Amino acid sequence: MKGRRVESGLWLAAVLSLCAYGFAQNRLYGLPGAHAQPELLISLPRFAQVLMAGGDRYLAANLAGFRVLVADTERMDAADYAVQARLQSDIAWFNPVHEDNFYIAAAILPWNGQVDAAQYVLRKASEARTFDWYPLFHYGFLHYHFRRDPATGAKLLLSGVPRATDVQDQWALQNLAAVWIEKGYQTGTAAGMVEAIAEDSPPGNFRRYLQVRAARLRDLQHLQDAVTQYRERYGKGVERLDDLVTAGLLAAIPQDPLGYGFGLDSSGWPILGSSPAVSK
Repeated sequence: MKGRRVESGLWLAAVLSLCAYGFAQNRLYGLPGAHAQPELLISLPRFAQVLMAGGDRYLAANLAGFRVLVADTERMDAADYAVQARLQSDIAWFNPVHEDNFYIAAAILPWNGQVDAAQYVLRKASEARTFDWYPLFHYGFLHYHFRRDPATGAKLLLSGVPRATDVQDQWALQNLAAVWIEKGYQTGTAAGMVEAIAEDSPPGNFRRYLQVRAARLRDLQHLQDAVTQYRERYGKGVERLDDLVTAGLLAAIPQDPLGYGFGLDSSGWPILGSSPAVSK
């Protein structure tokens, strides 16, 4: 008898939730306003969504996912994207393995001011989809591009390497991680990390390529050390890298095996060249 009362109470709550949702949707369709997406105007609590799905969290995820899929993003505003972000976060909580959800989150949410929600969806997908490196790639990209944190982005890329079954995918992840490492760590630390990636790679052209990237970082470190010595000796910075040779701190400016060379930033600090043949 007690079980029947509990069951009746749950179904009553579900019916009331459904009625409230339908009433609100009906009212909103008739209201003037800037919103173009009525299906994205309401975000129900998670327990209500599960109740409306008959207690099935996976069905609740699919229902919320359908609302996201039918939305016309070309007509959405910031408020619509905020609701979409909540819906996609709910989907990630109901069913973190949901493939469409993390792809849509990566493609739409961060570009429309919803970086936190996109990170939540991708983190949940990365944890649940242990067979899939794609969520980690997108999660890493968010750190690199939106959070300006290439170091964390590189770590996420490298954690995806064991999941990749295609060696070309593994190399692509390692190569991109090496590029981000160069931007996210002190030069000496970055060189050591790229050397470690090379050591973990199978013998061949890709390993040699990574070793070249590490070697140019070591050359850059030597340039930076020489500039530090120059500043300590003369109380000023260098105007050209050749000043280090003139001062006797280096025998010659190293040649970049990748052809981009080395240069100076606006503060006179040695950096990797951004285009071929920029050595000074």
